[in-house]
Amino acid sequence: MKVGVSPDDILATQLRYRFPGSEAAIYSRAGPFQTSAWQDIAMHSANLDGFFAHGGKLMVPHGVSDPVFSVMDTLAWRDRVVQRYGARTDDGLRVFPVAGMAHCMGGPATSHYDALGALVAWVEQHKAPDSLLATADAHTPWPGRTRPVCAWPRIARYRGGDPERADSFACE
Repeated sequence: MKVGVSPDDILATQLRYRFPGSEAAIYSRAGPFQTSAWQDIAMHSANLDGFFAHGGKLMVPHGVSDPVFSVMDTLAWRDRVVQRYGARTDDGLRVFPVAGMAHCMGGPATSHYDALGALVAWVEQHKAPDSLLATADAHTPWPGRTRPVCAWPRIARYRGGDPERADSFACE
């Protein structure tokens, strides 16, 4: 029995998938299901009043190479949240686009990071995460490479030094 799926398996599945003909399924409704899968899982509302009123903190890592959900949809949702709350948005919401990462993990990416630890530090110590330290695993072309994953709209820019180390980059 195979435990886990390799990044090559994930990539092969993604490359075989064809959206034409499949889009109807994500919008379909049947029987007791009055909303579609897309309506249930997509982020539409920018209303986080109750969440923010209770001091909620939301971190949204999103793989830029996610074949299911576009990072552009997530960033557009964040823009709507910013339109509603302005500068207060950063008090409770951070979006982290992860270059090369597929859906939640994998891909040619520095996709191993401690989001839970960052969230705990934000909630318990009031240290809002401006970036996450990410590492590439052995299945990537760059095992051991580290990078900062920056809170949007900032991006990592090379500042000099060893290009395989996160401390050679700054979120700008």
